[in-house]
Amino acid sequence: MEQKKHFPLFCDIQGKKAVVIGGGAIAARRCRTLSRFAFALHIIAPTLHPNILELEKQGLATVSRRTFAPGDEKGAFLLVAATDDRQVNALAGQLAKQAGAFVSVADRREECTFYFPALIEDGPITIGVAGDGRDHAAVAQRAGQIRRLLEQ
Repeated sequence: MEQKKHFPLFCDIQGKKAVVIGGGAIAARRCRTLSRFAFALHIIAPTLHPNILELEKQGLATVSRRTFAPGDEKGAFLLVAATDDRQVNALAGQLAKQAGAFVSVADRREECTFYFPALIEDGPITIGVAGDGRDHAAVAQRAGQIRRLLEQ
């Protein structure tokens, strides 16, 4: 039997700090996902996608309208680096790893310590579907199959 490198973990994240570095479309998608859970979500970016502004307006996130600075990773349970600047993403990811946070670097799979699963929510049930990070289409296909099964 082949041992998997990644373990699906559902843990108590109530009030834990999730930091998203970046304000574009990719960051907005990650923020939307994280905002559905009980994180203390903080977003750092000089400019913000309209969907991020809406999360702030709804009280689902706090925002710092500036660029990332070392120290922003402190106290984070997880950090998402999703800017359009390779150096910023690499630095934020590296510092967050050193601080003990789970890290997702949007432009470098090999720098991630976790992946966002395809999420299927059905009332109080949450299902996460993930692969090894190489075949997003297969994951999306399997998630779709599960959604259809639940709709029956």
